[in-house]
Amino acid sequence: MRFSPTARFGLPALATGILFVSFSPLLVQVSEVGPSTTAVYRALFAMPALTAWMLLEQRAEKKMPRRKLKARDWGLLALTGLFFTGDLIAWHSSIRLSGVANATFLAHLSTPIIAIGAWLMFSERLIWEFMAGLVLAMAGTALIMGASIVEPDGSLLGDGLGLLTAFFYGGYLLTIKHLRESLPSGLIMTVSTAFSFFGLLIAALLMDDTLFPVTLLGWGTLVAIGLIMHAGGQGLITVAFRHLSASFASVALLATPVLAAFFGWLILGETLTLMQSLGCAAVLAGIALSQRLGVTGGKS
Repeated sequence: MRFSPTARFGLPALATGILFVSFSPLLVQVSEVGPSTTAVYRALFAMPALTAWMLLEQRAEKKMPRRKLKARDWGLLALTGLFFTGDLIAWHSSIRLSGVANATFLAHLSTPIIAIGAWLMFSERLIWEFMAGLVLAMAGTALIMGASIVEPDGSLLGDGLGLLTAFFYGGYLLTIKHLRESLPSGLIMTVSTAFSFFGLLIAALLMDDTLFPVTLLGWGTLVAIGLIMHAGGQGLITVAFRHLSASFASVALLATPVLAAFFGWLILGETLTLMQSLGCAAVLAGIALSQRLGVTGGKS
C-alpha cells in the first residue's frame, strides 16, 4: 500500500496520540477529585505546554505572512471549547458510573457522526472499504453496549452520559478538522482549551464536592492527564487531522476504547466479558478495513 507524504506524517502522529489518550480514562477513574474537577485540572495543567507550543509555531512562521484571526475564527474556537467542555463533563462522569471500557466505547459512537459530517462538510468520499469497516467497528461497539445492558450492575445513567459524550466529541473533532484547514494546531489547542477551562470550572463548582487532591500521587495524576493526555495526546490528534481524512481518523480513534479496556483490565482489574472481547476484536478489524480511505480518499 502506497502512502502519501502527508499520510506518512499523520499516521504516526495519530497512533501516538491515540496511545496517550487511551490512558486518560484510567487516570480519571483513580483521580482523587470529582469528574468535572478532574477536567478543570486537565485544562489547567495543559495550558503552559500548549502556550509554549503556540509561541514556537508563531516564531517558526515569522518569515511567512500569517492570516489574522477573524470574528468567525474566534467563534469556531469558542465552539470547539464548548464542545470539549460538554465532552469532558459527560465522559468523566460516565467513566465513574459505567467503568473505563463501557464509557470509552460509548463515547466513540461519535464515529458515524464524524463520518457523515465529513461527507457533508468536506466532501470526503465514503467508499465501500470505509463503510464496511465502519459497520464492523460499530457492530463491535454494539456488543460492548449489549454486555453493559445485560450485566446487573450496569449503569443506565453512565451509559446515557457515554452516548451524550459521542455527540459532543463528534462536534469537537469536526470543528477541529475545519479549523485545521487554515489555522495551526498549537493555536487551536491553546485557545479552545482556554475557552473550555471556564466552562469546566463552573461545572466543577456546581457539581463536585472534592476540589483538591489530598496526596502527591493525586496531584501527579492530574498533571499527567493535563500534560500527557491532553497537551500530548489530543495535541497529536489535532496535528494528524490536518494530514488525514476525518472519516478515517474517527474510525482509527476506536482503537482508544480497545486500549482503554485493556489497561482497565490490566491495572484496575476491570474484567472483559466474552461479548466485550468480541466487540474489541470487531473494532480492530473495522479499523484495519477502513484504513484504505485514510491514505487514498478524501481531502488531505
